[in-house]
Amino acid sequence: MVYVKEKVPVKEGLFKWQDEEAKLIVAKCTKCGEMVFPQQSFCPECCLETMEPVTINSIGKLKCFTRITAPPPGYKGSVPYTAGIVEFPEGIRILGITTEKEVVNLEPGMEMEVIVDTAFIEDEKEYVMFKYKPVSQGED
Repeated sequence: MVYVKEKVPVKEGLFKWQDEEAKLIVAKCTKCGEMVFPQQSFCPECCLETMEPVTINSIGKLKCFTRITAPPPGYKGSVPYTAGIVEFPEGIRILGITTEKEVVNLEPGMEMEVIVDTAFIEDEKEYVMFKYKPVSQGED
């Protein structure tokens, strides 16, 4: 018998993932349209408490990236990994980890898709997080 661990997000409110495709949740100001990630209640542009949660497109373009070889404090995932900034059609740029271990597999401008993947396993739970995966270019 295979034991399936309970899947839980590393932090609530960052992404939607159960029973649908993965989508990031941002906060958007109802007055000026400013978007921020992760969510917050006050708009950094107009300083009003007018932020609402909205989901954004799950496909964006990779703007820049780097390889991480030493884990930051508190990080429980594996290293090395690559981190990149993806710009979404809505105009917001969001930093995240990619599914690629090496930077040679990445290039600026390539399309990236938001997915949900295992971050680490601890205390009989599988903690999941959003990652960026290159959109397949099709098979030759």
